[in-house]
Amino acid sequence: MPKLFISELKANIEIASLFVASDKQLKTARNGTTYLDLKLADKTGEVSGKMWEKGSDASVLFKSGDIVYLRARTELYKDRIQLNISEIMPVPAGAYDPADFLPVCPHDRDVLFENLNKLVAGMTDGHFRRLCQAVLVDPVIMTRFKLAPAAKSMHHAYIGGLLEHTVSVMTLVYRISNHYPALDRDQLLAGAFFHDIGKIEEFVYDTHIDYSDAGRLVGHMVLGTQIVDEVIRRLEGFPTESSLLLKHLILSHHGEAQFGAVKLPASREAFALHLADDLDAKMNAIDRIIANSSEDNGAWTGFETIFGRHFFRGFPKRENGAEETSNE
Repeated sequence: MPKLFISELKANIEIASLFVASDKQLKTARNGTTYLDLKLADKTGEVSGKMWEKGSDASVLFKSGDIVYLRARTELYKDRIQLNISEIMPVPAGAYDPADFLPVCPHDRDVLFENLNKLVAGMTDGHFRRLCQAVLVDPVIMTRFKLAPAAKSMHHAYIGGLLEHTVSVMTLVYRISNHYPALDRDQLLAGAFFHDIGKIEEFVYDTHIDYSDAGRLVGHMVLGTQIVDEVIRRLEGFPTESSLLLKHLILSHHGEAQFGAVKLPASREAFALHLADDLDAKMNAIDRIIANSSEDNGAWTGFETIFGRHFFRGFPKRENGAEETSNE
């Protein structure tokens, strides 16, 4: 059976295909009946699914993270496709192609890794450069670093997403430090290099992206400082002050406690890193929202709950290059 991808779904059609049941919950409807609420995913995105009848019976057949076969009808709910599921069952290993379910970085990861090496090689602070290079040649860390996603769903949520996001943030802080020469460029570059490195332990990713036990219990900022500590212990003469400043950048890069920051940014470099990280994450998320939005909505995307707004997709292209003119 050919795979029907989430990006191909249209409203009001009958479908039969395979998806990852990335999350499942039994919930109670207003009328008191129990239904199965699912998040279903493949490499092109995620869609919500509801099984209103026999949801309790179906729920025991599979667990979160399993590949499932389902029959459903697509519906439009709050500007989004939703699946009304009539049948669902687990699919045995070997009966599906894993490449159908994990999205992959749209950029060449070898090129990204080359750019990462160039940014590190250009650092003039010998201690920070030596620390970054010690990680670049660590086969265990780098194998995971090249594969890990940068998030479960919000931004760069695909294989290689962490590498792409890291290179992008390092490029941003390099340019920011040119504009604000009081900033310590190499400290910023090292902070950008390590700010999300804890995500190599925060996530698991086989058929879908999810948090590891360490990710849920500790989080990537603390995990990242532990990785830095372990590498620094192998380096002779690394300055204590540089270690403290770097770990502060990692622990504060989310900016506010309500967004997960362990500490508030307390230096110019920490504040600059937070803004660069936030900008890159949001731009990637908005790009994906626009790319995945339905053209049925015209110039605007559907309402995005996380951002609290619709996003402008652009005015429709006019035939023969004509542009709308105003008589005002």
